[in-house]
Amino acid sequence: MIGNIYAFAQTVKIKPPFDESVWRIETLYNQPKTIQTYQGERNYASISFNPYTHRVTGRGLCNKFMGKFEKHNDKVTIRDVITTHETCLSEDVNTQDDRLFNYLKSVQSYSIHGKILRLKDAQNHSLIIARWAK
Repeated sequence: MIGNIYAFAQTVKIKPPFDESVWRIETLYNQPKTIQTYQGERNYASISFNPYTHRVTGRGLCNKFMGKFEKHNDKVTIRDVITTHETCLSEDVNTQDDRLFNYLKSVQSYSIHGKILRLKDAQNHSLIIARWAK
């Protein structure tokens, strides 16, 4: 006779932005206007956090990135960021991608208000402001 086997699934409550949502990057610190069009295509930089693998992935306008993140309450750090190294035809796009990738390494905390995510540095500057995309 085979006894009863019970399996229990633990419900894990995962909240944005760490729920694999995609966030469209709209503003970078000290950059008056974020470029959103490249080579005639309407495009956007994005970021996404995977709570199961603790990986952060995304893209600038020309290059992709990935790294690891750690989260504790409203603190988050991003480390081991690697990027592709495509040379874009626009120096402004290259500069914006470089700024984004450098800011990722300086993130210390975050706040979320509705569909707006702010990734902040140690001085509480909003380095990256993103809007929920999906």
